[in-house]
Amino acid sequence: MKKTAFILLIIFAFYYKSFAAAAIIKSEIDINLNMIKGSITITSTKAETVTVSLYHDMQLLSSDKRVKYNKNRNEYTISLDGLSPVILSYIKNITDTSDTISKDFISIYSSIVPAVTNIENAELYINIPENFQGLASQFVTFNKNENTMLFTYNSLPENIYFAASSNYIVKKITQNHIDIYTLLFKEHENLSYKLLQKAAYYIEMYENLFVSHFPYHNFIVVEDVNPYGHALASMAVFGSSIIDKDFVAERSLGHEVLHQWFGAAIECSMADGNFLEAITTYFSDYFYEKDDRIKYRKDVLIKYQAYAAAKSFPLKEFIYNAGKKEQSIGYGKGLMVLHMAKNKAGDDAFMAGIRKFINDKLYSTASWKDLLSYIGMDNDFYTNWILSKDNIILAVNNVSFQNKILSFNLIRKGGEDEINIPFTHISENNAVTGKFKIKTGVNQIVYNLKSDNDTFIIDDRYDLMRALYPAEIIPSFDYLFGADEILFAGNKNEDNTFREIFPNISEAIHIRKLSLHHLKDRNVIISMENTVPQTVAELLKSTLTFTFEISNTTYKVVRNPYSQGDKFIMFSFNNTKESLNKLAHYGSYSYIALNKNQVTTKEKNTTPNGIKIFGR
Repeated sequence: MKKTAFILLIIFAFYYKSFAAAAIIKSEIDINLNMIKGSITITSTKAETVTVSLYHDMQLLSSDKRVKYNKNRNEYTISLDGLSPVILSYIKNITDTSDTISKDFISIYSSIVPAVTNIENAELYINIPENFQGLASQFVTFNKNENTMLFTYNSLPENIYFAASSNYIVKKITQNHIDIYTLLFKEHENLSYKLLQKAAYYIEMYENLFVSHFPYHNFIVVEDVNPYGHALASMAVFGSSIIDKDFVAERSLGHEVLHQWFGAAIECSMADGNFLEAITTYFSDYFYEKDDRIKYRKDVLIKYQAYAAAKSFPLKEFIYNAGKKEQSIGYGKGLMVLHMAKNKAGDDAFMAGIRKFINDKLYSTASWKDLLSYIGMDNDFYTNWILSKDNIILAVNNVSFQNKILSFNLIRKGGEDEINIPFTHISENNAVTGKFKIKTGVNQIVYNLKSDNDTFIIDDRYDLMRALYPAEIIPSFDYLFGADEILFAGNKNEDNTFREIFPNISEAIHIRKLSLHHLKDRNVIISMENTVPQTVAELLKSTLTFTFEISNTTYKVVRNPYSQGDKFIMFSFNNTKESLNKLAHYGSYSYIALNKNQVTTKEKNTTPNGIKIFGR
């Protein structure tokens, strides 16, 4: 009986599949009219319903009475009768900023076709200009006959992306049944082998790490005329201005490969914010820092403090990277939340949860709450770290050391009701790490040291999403970019040039009028030429430990000696508009020197790690 039922089930499955709707889509790209003209023929040998949803730049035309517009859902419903096909025509005007149509380049990243549901098999024909080469996304098979390209699909994706150019060279390798392509301009053809091999490396690495097959039949590295980099389903797009940079092959490509799982195959429901950038950063940029992840986490906290600490919002409100503040929350704080979850769950349980999450959620949507529940985090953890904007704030008082016993009060705000605080005890030729569990409020800590030469530090590995102590903060240009207000001191009207990079300049004075009251508790930019004005030298000679290094162009930032809080002074020598534009890419540095607007020297300050409770 069981065998008969099983055979009937198989027969029914084949019967149902044979009667599923199929589509033939023909699209023509018109570079003169800046539009796409297409037709969709839908067939089925049984009565069923198919829906068509148009994107904002599309129009649908059909005289078939089986096509009905549903105004409430803003979609077309097609009632197939199983007898004759339904034929639709559509046009797509290129209005989206992500799309480009020109005489020698085409990129359609807002989908080249409408979204059609319940289609099991589809053929997509794309007519392109003469001598163009290109590829669509997520296809199963592909061939080209003169100016017509044919892509086949087992099921029609909601979005199909496309790129083509008269200047493209197409290269391909196959690894474990995955076809990997590069679409590079002729001048960058020499990069094809490196990018193909790197893409293959990242795909294999993540397949092994997650015990999960790559989500698509193919992966395409696309060079674009526009200056950006981003991931689409089965595609990674990089602008011509960056594709030859080392960081693309060594880091960015891996980040975009990982987005094929998190972002393309697993979408975010946005019910409690966008978790995709956090988990992608965790398993790419951060994951690659095998030897210095402590420094990476410290840098995350420094950037958060520079850009977001005073104006933060909960992770549930992070949707996309709109700027440094949003990046330091969605990417940075999100990464730290995952790091804390890993420490709480344990390495093995964390990875087991991630793998099960991928297996269960592939080709569907998920949320922060889903992800954290798979890792084993409870509602208290979720509420504190996703729904609240608060972070951990630690304070220490009443420190005493007698008879080798160290005691102090540790005051905590933020985080779950009870959390583990990591510490490091350093004695002669030995270092011991541990944790003590504390509640919110005042906690008395007692710990036995070996001698008065020992050192005792809290969270020197940066395992907590917390506010940094002043001694941990590294002066950097980030603190000027992220400041609410800046006072500018320079020559007349010179502030106009700086405002293009520092729109947060709130007041400008002539450098000769700079006085002590201007510096107190302020973020300040002081712009000078080849010499330091006497007024500036007198103000700072007894409070700064460095000497002014004047070269062609230099920028240096230091902690404001006339401030009680975290305020900074940036010195600028011989600035140019081009050098200021470059400065925006060196936010984590404290000093850069340029010769003919090319960076010749760059330096980062360092500070001790952690909150030192006791020691020399």
